[in-house]
Amino acid sequence: QEPISSAAGLRASEGAIRTSLVYVSVPSEVGPFLVPFGDYDDWSLRDKYNEAIRIMNMLGASTIVCETFREVSVRRGLRARFLDQSAEVTQHREMHSDFDFRHNGAGSTPRDPRPLRWPDEPGFSAAVSSVLENGAADVEINIKSNRIWTINGELGVQLKKLGFDLGGGNQRSEATTLHIKATFPHI
Repeated sequence: QEPISSAAGLRASEGAIRTSLVYVSVPSEVGPFLVPFGDYDDWSLRDKYNEAIRIMNMLGASTIVCETFREVSVRRGLRARFLDQSAEVTQHREMHSDFDFRHNGAGSTPRDPRPLRWPDEPGFSAAVSSVLENGAADVEINIKSNRIWTINGELGVQLKKLGFDLGGGNQRSEATTLHIKATFPHI
């Protein structure tokens, strides 16, 4: 944790920096950039998407297809049991999002897109080397990410002895896919 005064001069993804949020510091060309912790996964997916398109354009791609798909599922529940009677309340919510980019053109002479914003992202550096050093005509990158968080809780061991059971749970799962395919003219 740092005092708010240390954020003077920094930029944030949603504008003003607020004291009630936890931020992730992200490097950028013009200095550190702050993204709220809870928004980081969405922000990083969009940034990787834009970086993939920038890399393929700099490498002179004649066609680019870039697609993402994200699915989030949230399940919440509360259960109660007293002697032989029980009740349960559950909530389930699903969200889907995707965005696509397609480009078809003549292509151009490849230029080196380095430095890369995501140098450790699998496939980005390899695509640059494949085109610049090996004259690759086709490049395809698939990035998949799955995350699951689960919280289960129970209340009162003493209450269980009396025949009363109260508990709940929360599960959140996310699946994200980023697919990039580009072709390059033989120049």
